[in-house]
Amino acid sequence: MRVGLYLASLMDHSLRDALDKARNWGITDAEVPAGGFNPYGHCNPGALVQSPAMREEFLQQFAESGVNLAILNANSNPLHPDPEVHVPHRKDLRDAIVLSSQLGLDRLNAMVGSVGSGPGATLPTWSLVPWESGLLEVREYQWSVALPYWKETAAFAEDHGVKLALEIHPHMLCYSPATLERLIDSVGSDYLGVNLDPSHLFWQGIDPNRMAARFAGRIWHVAAKDTVLVHENIAEWGVLDDRYSYIPPEENPQPLGGRYLTTQPPQDGPWHFVAAGRGHDVQWWTDFLANVRKAGFDGAVCIENEDWDLPREESIPIAAQTLRAAVGITEPSQSLWKHP
Repeated sequence: MRVGLYLASLMDHSLRDALDKARNWGITDAEVPAGGFNPYGHCNPGALVQSPAMREEFLQQFAESGVNLAILNANSNPLHPDPEVHVPHRKDLRDAIVLSSQLGLDRLNAMVGSVGSGPGATLPTWSLVPWESGLLEVREYQWSVALPYWKETAAFAEDHGVKLALEIHPHMLCYSPATLERLIDSVGSDYLGVNLDPSHLFWQGIDPNRMAARFAGRIWHVAAKDTVLVHENIAEWGVLDDRYSYIPPEENPQPLGGRYLTTQPPQDGPWHFVAAGRGHDVQWWTDFLANVRKAGFDGAVCIENEDWDLPREESIPIAAQTLRAAVGITEPSQSLWKHP
């Protein structure tokens, strides 16, 4: 295994500068944002697929920096009911599939998407615990939208020899191992698999090691992001806490397509993301990555930096050191394991 970095946390840098920072942190591999929820600053898949010269220049930056291009990331919402979102997101995903093939990459990270509650919906709906029949109708409708799209997209990916590693995520149709398994089984394609991110499992009470075993042979990427569970706040608010708020324009919330933007979680929330090693120690990551390897994945484990407490200049090196220790590259520093 190798230690990589998802460059979404360095979008304020040029690609070359981001690669240089990764190398200086001792990171050998890069996962590059390619449209969808992310801007085109590091990779514009629509432009690159059209230009061999641009692709050559793109790859040259990795060669010169000494950092390996591990995978592209086209996370998006291709099932959003608003065409201002799903039209460009679907294009980005298709372009990223073609581009991955052109670059010699055999896999691509993606998300399943979130559907509306019915044919007339304009906003997505996350329907949990369908305790009355209307909610079952919502669930049935959402799957009736998702399955045809993903059958078509999986076939397109297969035509280009690119496997799609899907990340389960809150508010997406596939937010748990069971819902992702349902999609993969229903589509019936060998080109749909898993981007295993333990951070979204921790707060749901799901064991990432069990997910690794459940999807053995289908784990095509691993994201290294950790989660702290704040038990006092869980006792007060539960884990499904809706106290999110708008981010003021002057603080530059990230655009997510159309008119939609990221929001601000509560400061006293029940859980929050931290660098790998600050929520679960090196031994946990060692055991987890050993189980992932048993399940068939032995590639670049890419840090996804969303630490809510520390600046990236502190959090990314902590995650890198944790992962290097977990895969046996260096000795860990005990002082970095502890969450304050």
